[in-house]
Amino acid sequence: MDLAHLKTFYVIAKEGSLTKAAHLLNTSQSSLSRTLQTLEYYAQAQLFERHARGLKLTPQGEKLFHYAQKIVQEHEVFLRSFHDKDEEMKGEIRIITTPYLAETELTSHLLPFMEEYPKIHLEIKTVTRDFDIEGADVAIRGYIPYRPELEQKHLLTHKHKLWASNEYLQKFGTPQNPADLDHHRLLAFSLDKQKNLSFSYSLNWLLYVGNNSDSPRKPFFEIPSQGALLTAAHLGYGILQFPEEWIRLHQSKLINVLPSLEAPILDLQFIFDKRKIRSKRILALYNHLYQSLNIGAS
Repeated sequence: MDLAHLKTFYVIAKEGSLTKAAHLLNTSQSSLSRTLQTLEYYAQAQLFERHARGLKLTPQGEKLFHYAQKIVQEHEVFLRSFHDKDEEMKGEIRIITTPYLAETELTSHLLPFMEEYPKIHLEIKTVTRDFDIEGADVAIRGYIPYRPELEQKHLLTHKHKLWASNEYLQKFGTPQNPADLDHHRLLAFSLDKQKNLSFSYSLNWLLYVGNNSDSPRKPFFEIPSQGALLTAAHLGYGILQFPEEWIRLHQSKLINVLPSLEAPILDLQFIFDKRKIRSKRILALYNHLYQSLNIGAS
């Protein structure tokens, strides 16, 4: 199999759908279907099982996927490093993170960097499932264990607290202990139930703390947007879990609920391939974000 075939297979397997893969590769489903038949012919094995919801890798397909992932990602790293003149602060930096972090942290702090380096183009991809680098230049998320090939630099520590508007607390009362949350309206960040983030507990900790049942509390309002949740809390929808470091929180006049409650701490990492350790663009982005986020949090 040549590199083009491996890349096509990698995208199909990653998306689990010919429709999605065709959109990403800017080709037709029929063309991809023919390519898939060619791949299976060369492999002398069935690589996918077809079902109503899409494509699922067979055991042989899983083996080929891990091989293709390594080859494709190494090829992309090589191409970027081959064309990358580190002395020139220009080019593209692709970032992968969660919608939560893109909203609460990145969008608020990237403009000065983009104005200082106008020839650097930033592209941010957000996902609500577990992820690593996945072809991007930088991943911003919690620490990824057992990955010695990745450089993981500490970016920011989030200390989560519970918050509600004065209007909500006057109407429904203030919880006195974690168990009281059973009787309150809780606002939650919705995640992909099939492919949850490895640190999803930290994002929706208020559904579990003080809960003695076998399942999490059912949220009153759930949406995959921290901005929308903050607005909802401000309007009196219910109780919100949010990092106390985010400065916009203090502008919303929300009240800290159960302030002595020990909440989860999430250490965010700036993660990239160690082969890019000398990239001036990536290091400049890290230094900017670290200083901006930690000055804002202090």
